[in-house]
Amino acid sequence: MPEVRRSKQSATHRRLPYRYSLLAVAAAMLWVSSASSASAADVNLALNHLATGSTPCGSTEGPQRAVNGSTNLGNYDKFCTQASSRWLQVDLGALVTVDSFTIAHAGAGGESSTYNTKAFNIQLSQDGQNWFTVVTVSNNTANTSTHTITPSTARYARLNITTPTQTTDTAARIYEFQVNGNGTQPGGSIAVFDRIPMYGIYTSTDPAGYTPPSGVLMWNRGTEFARKLSDTEKALIGDDLRARVTYHAQCDNYDRIGTVFYISMPKGQAPVATTPRITLQDFITPFSDYWRGTKATYVYNDGDLSSYADAMSDPDRDIWVGIGSGSNPYGGDPCDSHSGLSTDFKAVGFTYSLDLVSSQVQTVLDRHIDTMLSGSNQTTNQVNASTTTQSVAHKSGDVALVIGAYGSSNGGEEYSNTTVTVSVNGTQVGSLNTAVNCSDLAQYSPDGNPGIFQNNTSSNPRNWCPGGIIATHYFPLSNLAAGQNVSVSLGIGRKSPYTSDSYYRTSLSLIEH
Repeated sequence: MPEVRRSKQSATHRRLPYRYSLLAVAAAMLWVSSASSASAADVNLALNHLATGSTPCGSTEGPQRAVNGSTNLGNYDKFCTQASSRWLQVDLGALVTVDSFTIAHAGAGGESSTYNTKAFNIQLSQDGQNWFTVVTVSNNTANTSTHTITPSTARYARLNITTPTQTTDTAARIYEFQVNGNGTQPGGSIAVFDRIPMYGIYTSTDPAGYTPPSGVLMWNRGTEFARKLSDTEKALIGDDLRARVTYHAQCDNYDRIGTVFYISMPKGQAPVATTPRITLQDFITPFSDYWRGTKATYVYNDGDLSSYADAMSDPDRDIWVGIGSGSNPYGGDPCDSHSGLSTDFKAVGFTYSLDLVSSQVQTVLDRHIDTMLSGSNQTTNQVNASTTTQSVAHKSGDVALVIGAYGSSNGGEEYSNTTVTVSVNGTQVGSLNTAVNCSDLAQYSPDGNPGIFQNNTSSNPRNWCPGGIIATHYFPLSNLAAGQNVSVSLGIGRKSPYTSDSYYRTSLSLIEH
C-alpha cells in the first residue's frame, strides 16, 4: 500500500537527491538534529501548510519552499525575499498549541553563514488579523535557531525579518520555518508515486524486466502510470489541494513534456490507457542528468489543484491519479559516457515522484468535472472542443485550459508566444497570453543551452520553460442551466499552417460549481 503521510509527521522526512555536496549534507544533519530537539511530543505544525510572504527573489524561491520539510535540495530549497518589508506567514489550518519554533537559515542549506538571518521577530494570531509577538531576536548568527515560548493557541504564525544577513546583503534566506507544537490539523500528504520510471517514447514494446509497483497500472510502453487513491487518502484532500512533482534525472537530459492527470471511474472499475481523463498539470523537464549532484533532483513549484479537490475526493467514485511523459534515452546520452551501467538503468530517461498535499478542510460544492480535450495535439489556429452538458442547476462553473506550443524545427511554434481567446457557446469569455520569462530557471538545467533562458520577452520568445509548469487558466461561467450544452472554442493568435512538427498541446475541462 502506498505511503500516506499526515500533517503531523516530522519535518525531517524527505526524499534525498542522488548526489549532494558534503557541505549540504553536514548542514542538513545539523538541521535534523536541531529540529528534532524541540520536544519529543511535538510535531511540525507548519509542514506543507499554506505559506504566503513578501515578493520572492525568484519564481522558484517562494514561501512554500520554507515549509516543505527539506533543506538539502540545493540553492532553490528556500524562501528568498529582497522586499523592503520581509515576511513569511503560515496558516496552520486550525487552532493549535504552539510551544517553539525552529528556523533553518542560509547556513543550514549549505550557503555561507554570513547570509544567516540576523534580526527578526515571530508573531502568532488566532484570526490572521490580530497578532501578538512571542519571539524577538536581534543578533542571531547560528545556521539553525530554536526559540521556545510559553505554549500559546494560534492558527497563524508569522516571521518578520528586520536584518536579513550578517552583512549588507539585502536578501533574506529561510530554508525552513518550523512551528512546533500539537493539535489536530486537517489535510495531509499522499505519496502517489515514488521514483516511477519514464521509458523511451519511441520503443515498441513494454520495458523488459520491469514490473510496476502493486496497484499501479502501466500504459503506453512504460511512459504513463496510474494508481487508485484509497478512501483513507481521499479523506486527506482539502480545499487547498496541491500537486508536488519531483524530477530525478537519469540518462535523458533533454526537455520533455510531462503531465499529471486523474480519471474518475465507477466503483470497482479500472481505467485503460484510452479512458477519458482530466489534465491537472503539464510541466517540462529541465536539462540535467544523474551525475549533476543536487541538480539531479528538482522539485517543481506546487501546482494548484484546488478546483479539482471536490471531484478527486468523491467517496462514491474510484479516483485514479496518473503521471506520464516518457523519455528518450539516446545514443551519446550521459549514460553512454559512464561504464558499468546496466541495460535496465540505461533504458530509463528519468523518474518522477508525485505527492498530493492539502492542509485545509474540504468544503464540498460539486464533484462533477467534464473533460473536453486532454493532451490533444492541435495543428490549426481554431480549436473546437467536444460539446459537454452541464449536469446540475448550480448555474456556474469554470472552463479550465492548459495549452502549450511545441515544434523545435526552424520556425517551430516552440519559439513563439501568442494570445489565445476562449469562447463558450459562441461568446468570448476571456483570453490569455502565453508569453513566459525563463531566466529564473536557467540554473536548474546544467546540461542545457543557456540561450534558451535569455531574452524571452524580446528577441527569443517562448511560451514554456524547461523546469517550468504550464499554467492552468480558469475562465468563470455563469447562468448555466441544468442540461445545457456547453461548447468551447479557442482562437490561437498564430497563423496556421505551422511547421510540420508543430502543434498546440491542449487540455480543456468544465468544472461545475
